[in-house]
Amino acid sequence: MSTLDHDFSGLFEALWEDEEIQFEAKAQDVAIALASAVHQAGLSRAELAKKLKWKPSRVTKVLTGSTNLTLKTIFEVCRAIGLEFDVVLRKPCEQVDVVDLEKQRSIHQEAVSNLERSRQLLDAVNELHRKVSQRALATRHYTREECHLKLVA
Repeated sequence: MSTLDHDFSGLFEALWEDEEIQFEAKAQDVAIALASAVHQAGLSRAELAKKLKWKPSRVTKVLTGSTNLTLKTIFEVCRAIGLEFDVVLRKPCEQVDVVDLEKQRSIHQEAVSNLERSRQLLDAVNELHRKVSQRALATRHYTREECHLKLVA
């Protein structure tokens, strides 16, 4: 690594130790998340401004991170686009688990579907067991207990 690269790397690391820079980075993360959510909701900035009864310039400031976002502002934007928001507090070394709600719903629906198929299969097995037991009882004159013992063995 050249001296210039080393100096730049040190300057970059020192820059990220500054609390004001860290705050601005976090504020940008929130603004980017809001702008992305508005885009995914299919709303333009003008439509969002109309829905919130805000000036378009305020929406632009919120979605570009050029204003200090309050929890109330975040709440209002999320509510206008049909979303909730959560706050995750963590230690700096901990990862944030990102949950894809659509994938979670899909997995849940598949589990419910599999549960229903399992119930149907169990019902079919029980019915088959009942018929086999009845046939065994009718043809061989086994008692229910003897029939059950033979099926289990």
